[in-house]
Amino acid sequence: MRAKISWREDEDGHLVSCDEELRYALAEAEQDAGRQPLIAAVTLDDGDSLSIGLGREVSVLSFVGASGMPPYFSSQGRARRRDDEGVVFHYFGHWTEFPPSAALPVEDAVEAVRYFCEHGELSPQVDWVEV
Repeated sequence: MRAKISWREDEDGHLVSCDEELRYALAEAEQDAGRQPLIAAVTLDDGDSLSIGLGREVSVLSFVGASGMPPYFSSQGRARRRDDEGVVFHYFGHWTEFPPSAALPVEDAVEAVRYFCEHGELSPQVDWVEV
């Protein structure tokens, strides 16, 4: 496992090479998200990137391949939302809204990030939709 996790505009990110380092970096990002819900981008050595929403009662996932070109994928959530409003996270200086249908439990999103880092592919435990 080798990945870079970024969520702060003023930092280059955290390089992780094992599950323990990944957990530590995600915990640090989650702590920062306590002040303002945010997106953390997890980029593998091959350039593929999976972003995770942190700091809310639900999370979202968004995948962009190394080319930066479509197809892009977003989580298709199973979390129940109390309203039809989107889920908003701060992403490198901008607020980014996801549809309520993208929301999933935070634990499921974190596990999907771990799977992505370990296997280099999207977790089969999450439903994905092309966006």
